[in-house]
Amino acid sequence: MFNHYSQYSLKYFCGQWNYGKSIYLIIILFSGIFSVICGSCSSIFAESTGLLVVKTMDTERNKLAYVPFTLDYKNYKTNSRGEKKILVTADKTHIIIFGEVEGYTISTPEDGKETFEVDAGEKEVVVAKYEKNVTPTPTRTPTATVTATPKTTPTATPTATVTVTSTPQTTTIPWQMFHYNSQHRGQSHNNGPHSNNLKWKYTQSDIDDGSLPNSMGVDSDGNLYVTAGNKLLAINSDGVLKWSNDIGGTGGTAISSDESIIYAVGKDNLYAFTSSGDKLWSFTEPTDNIFGEPNVGPDGTIYIGSWDTYVYAVNSDGSLKWKYQTDGSIAPLASPTLSNDGGTIYVGSGDRNKDVGGTLYALNSDGTLKWKVANIDSARVSGAVVGSDGTIYATGSGKVHAFDENGNKQWESGKDTASSLAPSLSSDGTLYVGTSDGKVYAIDSSNGITKWYYQTGANPDYTGDPKDPQYGVLATIVIGADGILYVGAMDGVMRAMDKNGTVLWTYQTGKNINENCPAIGPDGTLYFSSVDKYIYAIKDE
Repeated sequence: MFNHYSQYSLKYFCGQWNYGKSIYLIIILFSGIFSVICGSCSSIFAESTGLLVVKTMDTERNKLAYVPFTLDYKNYKTNSRGEKKILVTADKTHIIIFGEVEGYTISTPEDGKETFEVDAGEKEVVVAKYEKNVTPTPTRTPTATVTATPKTTPTATPTATVTVTSTPQTTTIPWQMFHYNSQHRGQSHNNGPHSNNLKWKYTQSDIDDGSLPNSMGVDSDGNLYVTAGNKLLAINSDGVLKWSNDIGGTGGTAISSDESIIYAVGKDNLYAFTSSGDKLWSFTEPTDNIFGEPNVGPDGTIYIGSWDTYVYAVNSDGSLKWKYQTDGSIAPLASPTLSNDGGTIYVGSGDRNKDVGGTLYALNSDGTLKWKVANIDSARVSGAVVGSDGTIYATGSGKVHAFDENGNKQWESGKDTASSLAPSLSSDGTLYVGTSDGKVYAIDSSNGITKWYYQTGANPDYTGDPKDPQYGVLATIVIGADGILYVGAMDGVMRAMDKNGTVLWTYQTGKNINENCPAIGPDGTLYFSSVDKYIYAIKDE
């Protein structure tokens, strides 16, 4: 049955219906205009506002989409059975039939117009049919008022106007670090593959379950730098190992701006190697808890988080520049993120075991606190993503949260639309984020409203209760320059999807794809790893 999601709950009221009864809401395409018919009710009122957005699928039941409708309550008509038929215009052509909608009643609305999304559960959608090549009525002017009770906390209004004056950092390195660049948007300046052609796959005997491949960096020559088997590996574009160095663990990697130095996190240490594999230095602290994804600033400073609650700023020669203690531990994928000008460092922390709620910190370049937002999550906050306008996005409590550069909250997405991983941000303003129940959400970065979601499959190797299969999109999503996103999931499948959620191709690995960050090379090769201990390279022929 089709899953149906929305940002706001929509309720209908009708005096003669009690909770537990059922009605049928039918949206029917007729001469380019949709009509809304509701049971035997004689008038309609919606407890939400504006642009009605209905999510549906195509006739093959494999594509999700949101369908915007504008309700015009001034122009409704009454049929012979006393039913209200409300004229609707739509920018897409769909027929949608709802059934078994519990506890909704109907009354007459006032004139006006607002915006909302329809809310329905899995059992409520009976039919969702996609009609192609039908031209909707495009010029209708709505005059209806629809009011809504938000399903989640209302979107926040900033208390100050922020003018972004910083110049965004750019990189010519194909994939410099975790999530592409210092702002961690996850979108490459190169296109990724348009087919599932396997170029090569690589493994070695010392890669075990405790040292699986982690996040990757790719230089301008197509050399891949990845930690695996407790080593830093340098693999050329043909899949041949160039060199390796023992680092005692498998953390993240990053490449210096001139591509001469490779940074890697191993067991409790941050290492620096030349691009030919010579060790330059290592940095550690007495707590021996440095772990995660390094970030490189425009001045060469390396930033790294730690389980010991500290953010470390390390000079390019390996000496400590400063450290800042947060209130909780910093998870490996909660890597420090930089503002567009590199002058502010954003990091999330928290610790459920110590009752320290998830907090997002903004630090100045000298290590002093700029601001912080506490209790975003009961445990910890993801790493942040910074948009080209300076907006900061982070996940917590199963939602994506947006903040301006002063820490004022802009909005939060709907419930259960995110996991503990940072989202990815496309140049068209869409955020993509995976969840622990295997969904991929596309969210409008301007308002937090969900555009669509896609359900991935279950882990085929899960040995738990078969009635409770294991799902998850726990690897970060990456995006090509053309907007195609690449999604690995617990079902072991790497998917290429377009911006509308259509799957373009799939590649099945031997195990699940879990907790790694894929990368895109200069020639369009997609690199990713699987729990089957292989590193995969997918490239168009």
